[in-house]
Amino acid sequence: MSKQINYADIGSRLKEIRKHLKVQQKEMAKTLEVQASYLCDIEAGKGNPGPDFFIKLSSQYNINLHYLLMGSGEMFSRTGPQKVKTEEFDITDGIDTIEKAAWLMEKSLYFKNMVLGACNKILYNDEEIIRKDIKKNKSRAGETGYN
Repeated sequence: MSKQINYADIGSRLKEIRKHLKVQQKEMAKTLEVQASYLCDIEAGKGNPGPDFFIKLSSQYNINLHYLLMGSGEMFSRTGPQKVKTEEFDITDGIDTIEKAAWLMEKSLYFKNMVLGACNKILYNDEEIIRKDIKKNKSRAGETGYN
C-alpha cells in the first residue's frame, strides 16, 4: 500500500528546509515565482501546490523531492539540480500536453495522487448533478429499450 501525501507534513518539511537554507519566505517566493502568501499557505499545510511548484523548488534549491514529499532520504540531492527528461520533452518546461500529463501519471505517484484527488473533489462537489444525470440517462435508456 502506498503512503498518502500529507500536505501539513510537506509544509513542515518545506519550512524546515527554508530555515536550514536561511531564506526568508518572501525571498523564496520570489525565486519560485509565487506569492509569499501562497508559500505561507503551503508551509501551513493549507496550500495544494502543483508539480511545477515542486520542480522549480527542486531545481532552484537542490531539494530532494522524495524527502520533501515523503519525509525519507536526505534533505538535499547529492547530484545537484537536474531536469527530468524523456525523449519527447523536458518536464521543467511545464505540463502543456496530454503526453506530458500521461508520462507523469505513469512515472510520478505524487502527480497521480494529485490528479485523482482533484477528480475526487470534482465528483464530490458535483455529486448531486451526477446523480441526476445518471437517473436521466437510465430513464432514457428505458424509453429506447437499452439497458
